[in-house]
Amino acid sequence: MVQRIGFESNGNQKNDLSVNCKMENTFEGFSDFFEHGLHPMFIIDLNSHKFLNVNQHFVKKHSEFENALTVFEKSIQENELPKGVQLEQDGKVFLFNPIFQNDDKALIQILELNKAVKPVKKISAQHVFEESQFNKDLLNKLPSGIVYTNKSFEALWFNDKFNFLFGRDLEEKFNFIDAIYVKNISQFWSKIEKLNEEGGQVSFSFVIHNVKNSSEVFINATAFPVGSNHQLEDGYIFILEDKTENLNYSEEITKQNLALNQINHELDKFLYSVSHNIRGPIASLEGLLKVIEISDIHTVNELKHHLRLNLRLLNSFVSDISNVATNIHTHVSFEEVNLRNVFEQMLLFVDNIYEIEPKISTEIPIDYTVKTDANRLGIIIKCLLKNSFQYRDKRKDEFEIKMNVTQNEDFHLIEIIDNGMGISDKVKPFIFDMFYRGTELSNGNGMGLYNSREILKKLGGTMNIESKEREWTKVKIYLPVNV
Repeated sequence: MVQRIGFESNGNQKNDLSVNCKMENTFEGFSDFFEHGLHPMFIIDLNSHKFLNVNQHFVKKHSEFENALTVFEKSIQENELPKGVQLEQDGKVFLFNPIFQNDDKALIQILELNKAVKPVKKISAQHVFEESQFNKDLLNKLPSGIVYTNKSFEALWFNDKFNFLFGRDLEEKFNFIDAIYVKNISQFWSKIEKLNEEGGQVSFSFVIHNVKNSSEVFINATAFPVGSNHQLEDGYIFILEDKTENLNYSEEITKQNLALNQINHELDKFLYSVSHNIRGPIASLEGLLKVIEISDIHTVNELKHHLRLNLRLLNSFVSDISNVATNIHTHVSFEEVNLRNVFEQMLLFVDNIYEIEPKISTEIPIDYTVKTDANRLGIIIKCLLKNSFQYRDKRKDEFEIKMNVTQNEDFHLIEIIDNGMGISDKVKPFIFDMFYRGTELSNGNGMGLYNSREILKKLGGTMNIESKEREWTKVKIYLPVNV
């Protein structure tokens, strides 16, 4: 006698563990149908002839067909699994109908028939998938798309989920292969050939174009052959699982990881540079103080300039760090800002630092305004003017700075042009990196352009820099018109 999982020897239900047990491999897609179908069903191991699983209806009604079940068990021990066996018990006729089968196991449905019913014959796909042998509603509730095709891959039946994946109403007998996009088509045909020769099941991936959403749907599919032993026309059943959301989620995780790595890299660089930029001026100040302690009044007066220079560098660095923190943690306050006034204020500030009189050419109307954050715009302009002063070309007779503005429907274009030292081609790719110093002449901390670009991002703008070494530099600032 075949062992029956889930029963005591007296026939009572032992527990419902087997009923709730998940079916494996190809049967997975039909677990809902198996557990909630209208007829008794069981899964049997074709090698050991042991029951692997039974559904709730089997548990409730097993006494009605128990003797018939014993005959069926003996028949499959002596012969291969038949296409369908009709057996009688207590005046009732039961059809033991194999629905699905692979090399290892089979799903058997037990149907109670009228005595007048003739032996089962091969029936149409429409009947198999929509009448008593399959519950159409349950198949349509499955999370996977299901399509049954003939050997030419013409669809004979498909469930609602399959139709949903395509985003349109599919015609009867449409060609399944023509409707999908397989990346490696030769590999796909090799798998189908293997399926035809060896049976079992194969898995592959493809893409569907969803017409309704105008989007690509990424599918993992399992295919297995069906035929006369399933009371079906020879063909294939494909079970489709939508993996689009998983792929999108994986891509988002990758993007987040890359962003996190970039933040960690900048943080390491930041900590190193902060300690370096603070240590330098402090060490210089300590050295100068020691010299002052042993020097006369005349020497002390000469050292005052060096003290002021180191204090200015330290103060400038602390100010730049503060600007970075302010930009990150404070909200943008948009208001109408007079652009010419901002330029004149920042120019006066930088003039007092360097005590140089450049030739200024301003093509900015007196009443020209932009809607932006005044403090943030001031930081950007001050940084760019300081760079112009710092990297002026002392070999030239005159130091010139030009400032102008134009506007289109999308952006204000602000330009600052100087005739300074320019930027070499090998330096240009790195000028917006944090703490980068492009020349040994730099006495800054490498924060200016980095911070300016980050501020512009917050304002919804951007900047780029054009330059010809030893001739000129042009900075272009783009600020949005509508914010």
